[in-house]
Amino acid sequence: MKERTQKTESAGERVFAPAYLWDFRCDGSACDSHCCRGWRIPVDMASWERLARLPSKARKAVFAKLTEKEGTGWETRHDKNGACAFLGKDGLCRLQTTHGEDYLPDICDSYPRVSYLFSDFVERSLALTCPVAARLALLSESPMRFEERTVPARRASSAVHPPMEAQRIGKKMCALQLRMIAILQDREKPLRLRFLHLGRFLAALEARYGNHRLPRSEGLAACAENVKPDAETRARAPAYMRLRYMAEMLAELYEAEEDYTAPRLNAFASVLAEREEESEAALHAMHGHILENLAVNELFLRLYPFSCAGGFLANFKLFVLRFRVAEFPLLIQAFAKGAPLDEETALLMLGRIMEKLDHNRAADGLLKRHAAEDFYEMDADGTLSFI
Repeated sequence: MKERTQKTESAGERVFAPAYLWDFRCDGSACDSHCCRGWRIPVDMASWERLARLPSKARKAVFAKLTEKEGTGWETRHDKNGACAFLGKDGLCRLQTTHGEDYLPDICDSYPRVSYLFSDFVERSLALTCPVAARLALLSESPMRFEERTVPARRASSAVHPPMEAQRIGKKMCALQLRMIAILQDREKPLRLRFLHLGRFLAALEARYGNHRLPRSEGLAACAENVKPDAETRARAPAYMRLRYMAEMLAELYEAEEDYTAPRLNAFASVLAEREEESEAALHAMHGHILENLAVNELFLRLYPFSCAGGFLANFKLFVLRFRVAEFPLLIQAFAKGAPLDEETALLMLGRIMEKLDHNRAADGLLKRHAAEDFYEMDADGTLSFI
């Protein structure tokens, strides 16, 4: 990983991002046009006004594929198969191929990119609900790299402003993230111990500096070293209690649908408790790089430790809970099969839970509430012991 070094150029924007971002190309044929099916795709007012300025014939053809929603603006129509009316048989967007990228609604211009607009640079990564993005982000066996490039500026309205606390620390934001990522990529330790190290690091930072005043990179490195757990440290609680909690959480998220009913999950938790360490070790031996990349991508994508209200430790608790909710179905499935999962199954399951967490406000709120209430008085060690 390398630090930010380039200067702003008037013709573009400075983008700090995981290196895989530069390889991303939207390709409907590679993912069955995943983001163009089954979703309500809103058309923001600025995009609607651009479309309204098209020549008469083209404008009529475009607006025939839009529908007005009372009180909420416009959105694209669906065909009989639930796909966006602009989706062609080749998996490409007819709006873009006919009129150009400038005419795409903001959500189509940005997805699966997630961009945070700081004062003099942009942080950008990819949401894992996109199968093409998930492959790029998760399957590399090498640690995820981050770098800065100056690239042509994207539409400003497709980016969001980060929380004020993140803006306030400015250039130190990237240094903090890189230190957190380095902890998660320390492959000499099992992933659970890396999480423990990260939690202790954030708690120490919060106790000493608060949430808006940080040391330089050398100070961050020293703080991380001071709270480094030794190789013998174990953050484990009685297996059944921990697994029962995760089973009930998953059942609540999925509202007892399909294979995620509470009785079924609790039955698995009961049996799995006797072989949890063995099953977890097997899962991590096969897919440790996927799980590490998932954690790193989520940390950067969600702008931890500023993802939710509260301090660094509160953000850590939410981060760990989100990760465990994503990891737990893989552990259950691998245990049920009695064998490691293949990559395709792992990606499919992770994509499904990411859709649940990213596109469902109720699910997102549920996790935030549990992270805040269930672990309110716990430190990093207590949180990791429980989940």
